Amino acid sequence: MQIRQIEAFRAVMVSGGITAAASMLNISQPSVSRLISDLERSVGFALFERRGRRLVPTEQANSFYEAVRQSFTGVELLKQAARRIRAHPVGTIRVAALAALAGGILPATMARFHAQYPDVKVTVESQGQRGVEDRVFLGQADLGLGVEAPSRQGLRTSTLVQAEYVCVLPPGHRLGAKAVIEAGDLAGERFIGPMHEADALWDDIDRMLMTEGVVVDRLIETQHSFPAYCYVAAGLGITIAEPFSAPLFAQVGVQIRRFHPRVASNFTLLEPTAIGPTPALVARFRHLVKEVAAQHMATVEGMLLGV
Repeated sequence: MQIRQIEAFRAVMVSGGITAAASMLNISQPSVSRLISDLERSVGFALFERRGRRLVPTEQANSFYEAVRQSFTGVELLKQAARRIRAHPVGTIRVAALAALAGGILPATMARFHAQYPDVKVTVESQGQRGVEDRVFLGQADLGLGVEAPSRQGLRTSTLVQAEYVCVLPPGHRLGAKAVIEAGDLAGERFIGPMHEADALWDDIDRMLMTEGVVVDRLIETQHSFPAYCYVAAGLGITIAEPFSAPLFAQVGVQIRRFHPRVASNFTLLEPTAIGPTPALVARFRHLVKEVAAQHMATVEGMLLGV
């Protein structure tokens, strides 16, 4: 018993005749007749009786057709599943990211990604720079979002975006009257800064303050920039931080200003070299991350120009 014979039998049952069945299968009428004859020999009973110019299914054919119908229903379900998977692939993407990027640009990225791939699971793990690199290197993350660092064997990096740090002021702070905050303006101000071995994003801030000879009142120290934004919003002090969280906190009255001297970082995407070419879903996610990051920076620039 061959699948082509079953298809011919089903076509005759559905269409009611050899001619229509041949048209359905896009084969000749003699080919359909031969397939039916071969099937009858295989099953051991007659499937049709010829009455004039009509083929009439036998009782055995009707019983056999019920089994065929159920079988083809299962095949159709498989085809539907295949179409659904083609349209909406399934799987998991694992991302390791600096906290600033995880909270700043990944929400919009994942919203766009899930609009296109609703059945793909995305896991995000916030890490420091070393942790991001380790997760990707060890194959525990498909994609890493970090800051530019010395090259490391086993990692492939590409540019995400270059971002200038901004001065973040509490709602109503007097320095909000200025479009550009100078380092000297911070002297004596309550400052929320990086703690020892803090996020790599903040390395340049301490160096800048020392170079400028500015002494601030370090009221609060924290490891990541995102909590610093939160403390500023609560009126606890000023900070200098990456701009990715700026649009979110501007909505609650936090003032975002350009800072001089310029402090900037190059942010990168990290992928493992061991897996070879980037899987299609990861490549799509990577594209959306870059797209969102660029638009995010354009939004921040618009905020700064509007001051």
